[in-house]
Amino acid sequence: MDILWGLIVIAAIYLWILFMDRFFKSCSHYGYIQFLKGTGLEIRFFQFSWTTTAFNKLLLKWGSNYTKFQNLWFNCGLCASLILLPISIYLLLVAFFQNFSTSAISEENIIQPVIPGVNLPASEIGYYSLTLLISSVLHELGHALASVQEDVNVINVGANFIFILPVAYVNINSDKLFSLNPWKRLKILCAGVWHNLLIAVFAYLLYTSLPSAFSLFFNFGSGIVASQIHEKSPLAGNRGLNVGDIILKINDCEIQDETMWYKCLSTLKTNKPAFCIEGDVIHNLDESVHLKHLENGVVSCCHSDNKGKLCFEYLDSKDSILELPPYACLPGRTVIEVSTNFCTSDPHFCPKDTFCFRPVLTNNTNLYKIKRTGKPDVIFIGPASDFLRTVTVSSYVPKYSFLGTAIPDMTTKFLGYLSIFSMGLAIVNILPCLFMDGQHITNTIFHIIFSKHLRTTHIKGISAVVTASFTFLLVIHCTIVIWSKLN
Repeated sequence: MDILWGLIVIAAIYLWILFMDRFFKSCSHYGYIQFLKGTGLEIRFFQFSWTTTAFNKLLLKWGSNYTKFQNLWFNCGLCASLILLPISIYLLLVAFFQNFSTSAISEENIIQPVIPGVNLPASEIGYYSLTLLISSVLHELGHALASVQEDVNVINVGANFIFILPVAYVNINSDKLFSLNPWKRLKILCAGVWHNLLIAVFAYLLYTSLPSAFSLFFNFGSGIVASQIHEKSPLAGNRGLNVGDIILKINDCEIQDETMWYKCLSTLKTNKPAFCIEGDVIHNLDESVHLKHLENGVVSCCHSDNKGKLCFEYLDSKDSILELPPYACLPGRTVIEVSTNFCTSDPHFCPKDTFCFRPVLTNNTNLYKIKRTGKPDVIFIGPASDFLRTVTVSSYVPKYSFLGTAIPDMTTKFLGYLSIFSMGLAIVNILPCLFMDGQHITNTIFHIIFSKHLRTTHIKGISAVVTASFTFLLVIHCTIVIWSKLN
């Protein structure tokens, strides 16, 4: 809700600035108009644009230094981009046909649009905005430096702020660009994709080195720590989770880091746990009544007044003699706490003198036994979404009590976003689609291949058909993914 109110406030500020902009322009306010011209600002509906020539000399200086190295640098970028082009096309085709396949290659599409609040947590939109700014600035820097290398002048640079998403851009002399030798033109066009690839690789290498970098103050790979718990979380309380708890296991799924935490929750979401319970415990604590079938399709063997009791189903091993009643009403917390083994997997195996029982639960709830360091286990019955919505965990377990997990968590999240989004921008930007670098790259490649066999108009026609086709595929794919996410 705080994020929603923040976006509403930002929208209100945009509308107020837009109103004042129109007001001053309608009054021909000289000082305001000169201010806009001097700063290069332009105000539109939910958008700010800024252009400047202040960096032209600096770009010219950078592009003119170490010419041999930069020539080799951007030639490597050209080769890497040409390798990435067919890979990106293949990924788009796989992602597109994945939408119509009954047996999907993976649970998530290979290429999918980012939707804040749907597949991107609204609380992390700041990371997205920052990584988008860095990726686009370095992308455009690649185009600018490669242009200077080939003596194509930079007209200006700037940035667009579309609501809260910043995107950098650079304007170069297009007439001179398209008069270049096709290979030199390709080197300039591919420079942005090349820089995005390097950002992704560099960020990923830093990401993988973080456990070692923070090892002096944090343990990594031996459990996770609960860093934040919402005050109204059903998991909080005297017998629940507390901030600082080190979690080692959830049911029979061991947890080494945050990734395993979410993987375990996803796996256990529909996988009902079963416990090995001693026969004497069953006989002594069983308070089952006549079996009832409830409206939701679940059976009940406990009296409605028996609070804290759960109905357990006996899972006998295959071809074995049924040694105990098929259902037993037992005190859930007590029998689960004394149980030392899980028998969830089939065949249900338990040590001698113990028997496999599974709690009978509704489809949207599950039972979780959370093993902690130095504290009793937490027993929780509810949906997996309660964990995801109200509990924040960290892979970095502090070695000292005064340390928090904010710095390693923020650094890890930022580098993860930077690596993924930079690679995503490289893959999408190289595609032969409208408004992408791939549109001009593909056109230039066709000129190199077909210039001796076809007229220029025919090459442009082929390029236009290819570009329109892949643009159509990308738009349809994104529309399907967005629709499926919102429904």
